[in-house]
Amino acid sequence: MMRTLALCLLLPLAASCGGEGDTPAEREERLLRSARNGDMKTVVLLLDEGVDLEARNPGDAWTPLMWAAVRNHTPLVTHLISRGARLEARDRKGLTAIMVAARWGSGDGVAALLDGGANIGATDDIGWNALMWAAFKGQTDMAALLLDRGARLEGRDPNGRTPLMLAAKKGHAKTVAMLLARGADITTLGPDRKTAADMAEKNGYDDLAKLLRAP
Repeated sequence: MMRTLALCLLLPLAASCGGEGDTPAEREERLLRSARNGDMKTVVLLLDEGVDLEARNPGDAWTPLMWAAVRNHTPLVTHLISRGARLEARDRKGLTAIMVAARWGSGDGVAALLDGGANIGATDDIGWNALMWAAFKGQTDMAALLLDRGARLEGRDPNGRTPLMLAAKKGHAKTVAMLLARGADITTLGPDRKTAADMAEKNGYDDLAKLLRAP
């Protein structure tokens, strides 16, 4: 009698902790949350129980790999890749994990993705790659890391803009300086035959425009 009562009391608790009472959606949400928090133990447990490795976050469609990379949980990134996580899976805007992490400046996450075979030159729905996103967001250290790992300094988006132009357009002086130090071409012409200096000036970054026009 007492044993039966104890089991009855424990069953609801077991369900709330990840037991058979969970719906597939609840279990996927737990996997995504665990990846976001870097909870390796729970991630491994859920995957071993058959939860979808490519579960998607509602709204942005981020995967566990994307969350782990953005949060710089490198051991988890490596583990997810070893389990078969799709490096080139895309979110609602067509960004892969490496692009998502580059936008947020998650250097450790990006390095782990590249070590796992991520495509550094992959582009999203607007034709931007990880370096372009890093430049546009002013993520200087991230942009430097990507260049060190083989990103194209003079790559162009569908509108003909280079990473230097994207950084100049947003007034990211530190990022611009780094790109120039790496050899970015200030004479390259983009949309409407505008240079990076022209784009900086148009957006009110006059000092940056002068730097970009310096001999």
